[in-house]
Amino acid sequence: MIAGLIGIFVSAVFGPAWGVVCLFVSGVCDAFDGSVASTRKHRTTQDKKFGSQIDSLSDLIAFGVAPVAIGFFLGLNKWYYMIGLCFFTLCALIRLAYYNVTEEERVAEGKGKRTFFEGLPVTNVAIGIPTFFVIATMFTAPLAQHLIMLGGYLLAGFLMIFRFRMPKAGPKGLVVAILIFAAVFISLCLIRTYVCGVPLMSPPSPYRL
Repeated sequence: MIAGLIGIFVSAVFGPAWGVVCLFVSGVCDAFDGSVASTRKHRTTQDKKFGSQIDSLSDLIAFGVAPVAIGFFLGLNKWYYMIGLCFFTLCALIRLAYYNVTEEERVAEGKGKRTFFEGLPVTNVAIGIPTFFVIATMFTAPLAQHLIMLGGYLLAGFLMIFRFRMPKAGPKGLVVAILIFAAVFISLCLIRTYVCGVPLMSPPSPYRL
């Protein structure tokens, strides 16, 4: 939650590229919060329900609101772009609420650990939006940047509420996924900087206060 809030602040003051960094930090923290929580023994049912609720509330800020700030301060500030941004956040909200309900039912039925997700988990935004951001900012034309980013938000929002099964990775799988994404992301950043000639960090947002 804190990383998400900081991401909103730095997107406004220093530029959306810094918001992308905070979004990635949020993703890394969220990837291992369950493993950290499981180290606490003798948790009561109330403790587990509290953890589930605070996790979803934090996710809404970090992966539902903070990513929108990145797009807004990149230039998606017209009313027609805002519709897409609102759609994204609304889908994240619906996805999290649906997950909470189905998770409570699953636990009540004693089905054990979850092996798959239904719909795209909102935390995957920490991978998707930074990727779209780097690709979008390879172009100098603002319209190209805006359309690529808008496409990313619409696609992510749709996948959140679309009913499909996505396997859930364990701790080792998460580490591998993070390393693969980091390699791809760094490669895209190098192409962006040395091939496209775009500075590593974008200039401060023109919309800052």
